[in-house]
Amino acid sequence: MTIKGQIVEIPENSPLYKREIPAFLSKKESLLWESQKNRYSLFDGFLVGEHAGVDHFKTGQRKGINVGGKKKPLYVIAIDKDENRLFVGAGENHPGLWANVLSFPETFFHWNRQISFTPKERENGIAVEVLASAVEEKIPAKLYIFDDTVFLEFDKPALITIRENPVSVFYRNTIIANTIN
Repeated sequence: MTIKGQIVEIPENSPLYKREIPAFLSKKESLLWESQKNRYSLFDGFLVGEHAGVDHFKTGQRKGINVGGKKKPLYVIAIDKDENRLFVGAGENHPGLWANVLSFPETFFHWNRQISFTPKERENGIAVEVLASAVEEKIPAKLYIFDDTVFLEFDKPALITIRENPVSVFYRNTIIANTIN
C-alpha cells in the first residue's frame, strides 16, 4: 500500500544555496564540506502537491511529478523517505540538481588493480574523466581518496544524479573504476 506524501518546491534563490564557505585546514575538510548533500525540510520551500509514494521517483526525474501551472518543469532534487516527501526544483539549471563534489564509499567501486596510485597521489588528486549513464559524455574531474571515501571534484558543476547511476572513472583513457551493480 502506498501512502500519499507531500511535494515541496525549493526556490532556486533559497539561502540553502548561498552557504558561506568556511576556512579549511586541509583538502579533505574542504571535500567533506563540499560533498554534503543538501538536507531539505518542509519549511525550506512551499507545498505544491502530493505524490503516491516516494518509491516511484528518482533524483533528477522530471516526468510524473504531476504539478502543473509552472513556467519551468519541475525536477526531483531530493527524496526524504522517512517523511515521505519529495523536494523539487524548477528548471534544469536549478542549483539543487548540481554539485561540485560528490563522495562515495571506496567499496562502491570495483577497481582496476593493474593501475595503482601512491597515498600522496590519492590525497593530492588525480586528473580523471567520469562517465555516468546520467550524462552523455565524459566529465573532467579530480579523484581524491581519503580513508575509505572517494571524492570526485568536477571542473564544472555536475548533475547530482551521477550519484545514483552506473559510473566509470577513466585515467588516461583507461577505466580505473566502475560502480558495483
